[in-house]
Amino acid sequence: MNEDKFTFRPGTPEDADMLADLGWRTFEEAFGSYNNPEDMLAYKPTMYSPELQAEELTEDVTEFIIVEADEVPIAYMKLNWDEAPEKIRGRRPMQISRLFLLQKWVGKGLGDRLMQMALERAKRRGHQVVWLTVWSKNERALRFYHKHGFRKVGELDFYLGTEVQLDYYMQREV
Repeated sequence: MNEDKFTFRPGTPEDADMLADLGWRTFEEAFGSYNNPEDMLAYKPTMYSPELQAEELTEDVTEFIIVEADEVPIAYMKLNWDEAPEKIRGRRPMQISRLFLLQKWVGKGLGDRLMQMALERAKRRGHQVVWLTVWSKNERALRFYHKHGFRKVGELDFYLGTEVQLDYYMQREV
C-alpha cells in the first residue's frame, strides 16, 4: 500500500473500545511469543481495558494519534507530557508512551513517520527532551530508537503478570 494512503488522526473518547482492541493486538503480536500466556492475560486488563482507554483519551496531558489504512486502524501512538522519572534529564520532557503497529505494517516506514510526528510535536510545544521505555530484549525496537537518536539513560523493572522484566529508559534531545 502506498504510504500516502495512511490517515493520521487524533484519538477521541469514542475510540476507547477500538483502542483497547488495537492496543492489545499490537502488544500481543509484539510480545506474546516471548512471554508466558498467563502473564500476558494477567497484564491485559491493567493496560488495555476499554475503561482505561476511555480515561486516558480524556487526560489533558496525553495525546493519541490513530493511524488508519482504508479506514481500518492499524497503528497508534500515545504521547504524554506529565511528570517524568528522575532518570530523564531536560526541561519539559515529553514521553512517547506507546508506539505500536500491527505486524503487517512493520518495516513500511510508518514507525518513522510516527516518530517524526512525535518529534515535531515536542519541538512545537517547547519540550527539550523526548523519552520512552523499551524492553531490554526488544532488539528491533532498540535499533529503531537508536536510529532516531535515543540513548539509554537508565533501567527499570517492568511487571508482566508474575514476571519482572528489565526495561530501559531512553531519551533524546529535541
